[in-house]
Amino acid sequence: MTSFKNTFQESKVILTEGALVERLKAEYNLTMENNINHAGIIYTNPDALESLYKQYINIGQKFDLPIMIMTPTRKVNIESVKASNYSDKNIIKDSCDLLMKIKESYGKYSEKIFIGGLLGCKGNAYKGDKILNIGEAYNFHKYQALEFKKQNPDYLFAGIMPEINEAIGMARAMAETSLPYIISFMIQKDGCLLDSTSLSDAIKIIDENVTPKPLCYMTNCIHPTNLIKALTNDKNKNSTYLKRFIGIQANASILSCDELDNCDEIHQDNFHTIINEMLYLKNDFGLRIFGGCCGTNDDFINKLAKVL
Repeated sequence: MTSFKNTFQESKVILTEGALVERLKAEYNLTMENNINHAGIIYTNPDALESLYKQYINIGQKFDLPIMIMTPTRKVNIESVKASNYSDKNIIKDSCDLLMKIKESYGKYSEKIFIGGLLGCKGNAYKGDKILNIGEAYNFHKYQALEFKKQNPDYLFAGIMPEINEAIGMARAMAETSLPYIISFMIQKDGCLLDSTSLSDAIKIIDENVTPKPLCYMTNCIHPTNLIKALTNDKNKNSTYLKRFIGIQANASILSCDELDNCDEIHQDNFHTIINEMLYLKNDFGLRIFGGCCGTNDDFINKLAKVL
């Protein structure tokens, strides 16, 4: 069986999924569980979640691209599970089982489907508040990292991490699993995480303080226009550490993190414009992992895959 690490090293392009939460709300009129968000859908409406995953996987299969799909667990942690309606469930195992069932239904193409265990920050990803120090973050995230290790997904993925301390602690917890892992930051157009740490410094700090290092770094929930501004900002421009930064799950809105956090509606830029800028990121900055975040859908991922 092809390993995710080998595919990562050998592939010029890897696809990821597009939006899930917003589509579950808008297209299926589903309500998310207050504490664990869409992870609860694996129990209440698994067919809806499976349908969206399959839409994205079908596009990867259509263009014969490897694709990364992730468990719906960004809000799942030891505290949120206890406070949720599903405190008696093994949400991480059940999420991995759902994705494995989907993967196994694809025959030969299943070798190009890679399941990621998704982790997220404790607090609000759209704020830069330092609510955990490095040690506290390590202890907090170790629980779900070890739960994922038991399920042996292809990789672990830290989604939209807004500040450096929690990212370091989470990286240390993920590193101990021996699974390949990726850190994806929440980045502003000024080139910094939400706590004002520059992207290049954040990569440098984690690379120098965590063993083994992340497989790579990414960003999600950012419009490519804003990412281009971030990468060309003087704080990051010409940094050798940016060679480690190779992916984006694009937000379809050009709004800032603050504006997105207080926004009740989906903003959607022209898909053609977004995709052209993602192609620019591929050609000029060496990005290789591409997918969508808020405001994207299967039409977006199909158009993106076709261009890539």
